[in-house]
Amino acid sequence: MRKTKTAAAMVLLAGLILWGCGDSQSGDGDMEVEAAEDLSAQVEVRKDGSITETLVEDFAEEYYDEESLRNMLLAEVAEFNKSHGDAAVSVDKLEREDGAVTVQLTYPSAEIYSQYNTDDYNEKKLYCGTVKDAYDAGYPLDVSMQDTKGENTIGKQELLEMGEQYILITDTPMRVKVPGKIQYASGNVSVGGKGEALCSGGETPETYYIVYQ
Repeated sequence: MRKTKTAAAMVLLAGLILWGCGDSQSGDGDMEVEAAEDLSAQVEVRKDGSITETLVEDFAEEYYDEESLRNMLLAEVAEFNKSHGDAAVSVDKLEREDGAVTVQLTYPSAEIYSQYNTDDYNEKKLYCGTVKDAYDAGYPLDVSMQDTKGENTIGKQELLEMGEQYILITDTPMRVKVPGKIQYASGNVSVGGKGEALCSGGETPETYYIVYQ
């Protein structure tokens, strides 16, 4: 499953700590690393276009070094912000409670979110804007989408006719919250209430589409 940079850092740190404890050679150590990969991620699109990303990891306290994670994350964010000027990423929360670590970051835009979460090995895309702008930017819109009741299906032509409606496009499995009512979603998206949806992961990379107003 694809992970954001922050999620990957959390998994990497957990694995390094386990290895340092000598548990990576045992069956128990392998089980703990697998548990560290079970991350809950949510991206919330704000009305001003900024993006809030929240990651929650369940992990045994005796294996987790909160300070090391904090230092690693702050260093990565500071390095990114050096080359992006005013378009700064901020770390809003990093705390451990009841056996879970919660990390929350804010990005000024979906574009900066994508840039921050792209490196030499992975490319994470997130687009939030109008359907017209998505088409003009070259995003593939030849996709079948259903309304939230599952009664109506639309394709590329109908989608293009909604030029001023908002659309979220991502290639990363995650929970999503948008600042409006979801109207249509691709088949790999499960729509909940209050602008919430789940982009489910699969064996192969997928692209997820959500139209909202």
